[in-house]
Amino acid sequence: WEIERRTSSFANSFSNVALETAQNWLEAFAVYHNSRQT
Repeated sequence: WEIERRTSSFANSFSNVALETAQNWLEAFAVYHNSRQT
């Protein structure tokens, strides 16, 4: 049970990190795109 619990919590934290990274990347891309248009 312990291994399963650790694996699921690791998967949850990993998906959270991936989600935050994707959001940061999208924000950075949007800023870059906007700065090029002006």
